[in-house]
Amino acid sequence: MNVGWIEPGPGHYMNHENRMRYLYTLMIVGAATFIARLLLPHFAAANLVMLYILAVVIAAIKFGKGPAIMASIMSVCIFDFFCIPPYLTFAVSDSQYLLTFGVMLTTALVISNLTATAHDQAELATRKEHQTSLLYSFSRELAEGRDFAALANIASKHIAELVETPVAVFIAQPGEVLEQPTGSLKSVSIPLKSSIASDTPLGFVFIAEGLAHCDSERLSTLEAFTTQLATACERIRLSAENEQARVQVKSEQLRSSLLSSISHDLRTPLATITGAASGIMEAGAEVNLEECKELAAEIFNESRRLNRLVGNLLDMTRVESGALEIKREPQPVDEIIGAVISYFEEQLESRLVETDIPDDLPMISGDAVLLQQLMINLLENVFKYTPPDSPLLLKASQTESEPEFITIEVSDRGPGIPEELHTQIFQKFVRATNKSSASGAGLGLAICQGIVEAHGGKLGVKAREGGGATFWFTLPIDKSNIDQSNIEVSDMQEKQPTEISATKA
Repeated sequence: MNVGWIEPGPGHYMNHENRMRYLYTLMIVGAATFIARLLLPHFAAANLVMLYILAVVIAAIKFGKGPAIMASIMSVCIFDFFCIPPYLTFAVSDSQYLLTFGVMLTTALVISNLTATAHDQAELATRKEHQTSLLYSFSRELAEGRDFAALANIASKHIAELVETPVAVFIAQPGEVLEQPTGSLKSVSIPLKSSIASDTPLGFVFIAEGLAHCDSERLSTLEAFTTQLATACERIRLSAENEQARVQVKSEQLRSSLLSSISHDLRTPLATITGAASGIMEAGAEVNLEECKELAAEIFNESRRLNRLVGNLLDMTRVESGALEIKREPQPVDEIIGAVISYFEEQLESRLVETDIPDDLPMISGDAVLLQQLMINLLENVFKYTPPDSPLLLKASQTESEPEFITIEVSDRGPGIPEELHTQIFQKFVRATNKSSASGAGLGLAICQGIVEAHGGKLGVKAREGGGATFWFTLPIDKSNIDQSNIEVSDMQEKQPTEISATKA
């Protein structure tokens, strides 16, 4: 369950504001009386009526109809009390003033009514504009909400501003059933109804203090708010369901691709192993030693091939799950390349293999097992897609642009890789099938990318000048020896002045 709770703004204290409006009206009438008393010796009393009419207009414009009517009545009474002889009494010595009072009261009431009506209409237009702006802002922020918690916070903030009272929004998670919240007698709980036929609400909008401050316009806007909130909740639910369905479909596609890709690769070595073992068994006592050795070699090679395929599947699982552990140790580049050449000694017999490794090349920091697996996968890819007698170049260098990395290249003279596949070739199940009929699950290069990225390097492919392709990757150099050398040099520099000063002494 996701809950959003927002306290109201200043509008919650409307009763206090109403009282202050009448108090300010009294202060305006008092100010008019004070000015009238100052001007009384210099002006006729009938002329001072305009001061009170002005006070009524100001009260009507600032505070509305109720304070304006009060100002009209109070102005007549106070004008009689302070400005008409006999002073400080409500007695009237001249009956003509009764006409003045009547005209003054009528004029004040008419002016206050007209001014207050215009004021109320302006306030109504302002409130409608505010509610429209609030509804627009609410709709825009709801569209940006990506989860139920965000929707609850957005709805709580805007609805509290609309109804001017504390608001809590409860949104149910998929599969969760919420009970309607309860509170005091004046509290209101509005269910969020789904557009799909269902008796279970998506959530509730709980208004603790009720809707005492809401007129028909606000209630209409509140209904629009709850409808939009329910629609947004349904959108997120449907989006989550669609994403789950998409993931399931993608998983099924990957599973089908994996099964179809490896089915042939699994059957081929198993069939070869079965056939070779069957040949040895059927030979019986007449078994030929040379033929037996050949069949055993086939069993060994196919078993190793099968082992590599299963290892690739396990490595891909570790790469995708983030469980690939790196044991960083200083590794000489020439030893890594030499080890992989020894591993493929039989496959490399028909190829010219060149190596270009500087003698002063720094060691790299990495996991020996994973780096060997990386090189094995790259060379296996070369063997699948290049002629068996084509040359091979293994090169390592330290470039000036990235002095903290060693770049290792594996270059062949095969048919090359189309440029549009230069980035896709490192994805799972992507193979350049148009260039060769070689079998494979399309996992080797994806595992290579996972290993290189786990070491903090980069992996790519480019066209080789003169034909073929060059796979390259970068690995960080080992800084432990460099740091230790810097420490030893620093220690020697610190000791040297002491020895010199001792000799001088």
